Amino acid sequence: MSLVKSNLLQVPASGYRIHRFPPLAQPMASDDEFAIDDSWQESQIDLQQKLEEGFQTGLEQGHEEGLRQGLSQGKQQGLLEGQKEGFQKGFISGEQSGKQTFLEATKPVNELYQTLSRWQSEREQQQRHIICELVQKVAQQVIRAELTLMPQQILALVDETLEAMPGKTEKVTVHLNPQDLDRITQINAELPKEWKLVANPELPTGGCHLVTDDAEADASCDSRLQACMDNVKEHLLEEVTPVVEADNE
Repeated sequence: MSLVKSNLLQVPASGYRIHRFPPLAQPMASDDEFAIDDSWQESQIDLQQKLEEGFQTGLEQGHEEGLRQGLSQGKQQGLLEGQKEGFQKGFISGEQSGKQTFLEATKPVNELYQTLSRWQSEREQQQRHIICELVQKVAQQVIRAELTLMPQQILALVDETLEAMPGKTEKVTVHLNPQDLDRITQINAELPKEWKLVANPELPTGGCHLVTDDAEADASCDSRLQACMDNVKEHLLEEVTPVVEADNE
């Protein structure tokens, strides 16, 4: 009497296990085909039961082994995926936390930098104002000293102003500071006949105001100096905007 050995089938990739029916016991050969008694039938039944029990035992063992292997592989795969996901989340969270901590730590430094930049800008503007005022005062002193030594320079300013005025200037009234008028009279300067010099105590030294039949004009040195200084201030006193880096959001 021999038992038929059957190989267990492997679980396919689809995940479903193919059902395998238990083998049937092979009938035992006998010299006398007609000598079948009850003992022979019992042995056949017992053999069939053992085959079924062995098949069932092997099936259960294979199922348990497959379950154990699948559980182990699932744990390993889940552990790897969990580690990967945890690493990514931890990296993002750590990066955001570190960035926020860095911004909080550098906030006082940025505020100090902005304060120093504003102070530097204001200080520079004050220095430029002081320089402009100093230049204007020095220029006024130089011009007044020049006019004191050479009062005829005022007459040159009158000529330039008349040339720029519209219309004909047949009659011109020249208003001067009394001291300037005395100096011009002392040098016996030759004046055009249509010019009339008039003392005006309201005008400062170097001041000159022209009046014609058609227009009036200011030919004083101070007005010209002021126009020149306004042009200088327009370029020199431009607002200096401090370069302050914006905070990273």
